[in-house]
Amino acid sequence: MAISPPERKRRKRIIILTLLSFVMVGVGWGAYVYVSSAPQRATVKLQEGMRLAAAGNLTSAADLFTRAIALSPDLTPAYLQRGLAYQGLNQPDLAKADLERAVIADPDLAAAHVALGSIYRQRGDSAHAVTEFNLAIKLSDDIDAYYQRGQVYESQGEHQKAIDDYDAAINVLHDAPYVYLARAAARDQLGDHDGAEQDRRRGEQLQHHIIPVQ
Repeated sequence: MAISPPERKRRKRIIILTLLSFVMVGVGWGAYVYVSSAPQRATVKLQEGMRLAAAGNLTSAADLFTRAIALSPDLTPAYLQRGLAYQGLNQPDLAKADLERAVIADPDLAAAHVALGSIYRQRGDSAHAVTEFNLAIKLSDDIDAYYQRGQVYESQGEHQKAIDDYDAAINVLHDAPYVYLARAAARDQLGDHDGAEQDRRRGEQLQHHIIPVQ
């Protein structure tokens, strides 16, 4: 039985519409998969950036962190890592903005508080610097937080408070030469020249990887 021209057209339209619906479903599913995988792709960018940062390539690392944030704007570690990268690139304003965003999202990020404290310290804002170091120390026995808070106290002439922080830093990590040298300077200020000399000697030994004879 021959198919009439109108019926042929109707069937052709059905076939075309069916094919189009399959295409649209495929495109929609592809878009869904792409969008839903954004957090995963952002995490990959974050990890790649951290590897570059560890290798000292901070500019490329910051670019990858930016791409991670574009994919997943709520990825707090990306703001932290980009802030640290910007700090290493001597861009304190950009670093501060990212670090503040990170601690708003997660107030327990000790590393972000240390970095913010360092920025405040460099700007001469001792009060805010100490506040950030206090938060970092409360969250974690961070040697850099103790050391930098000690440096703030030292700049204010509070040598004993500085020594107390250097003591705490040494209790956390026994082989950081710069802490011994900082404590030597503070001890000199208090007239403890023998203690200062011992610290200087220990700091120099650590700098040159000399293990003292027991």
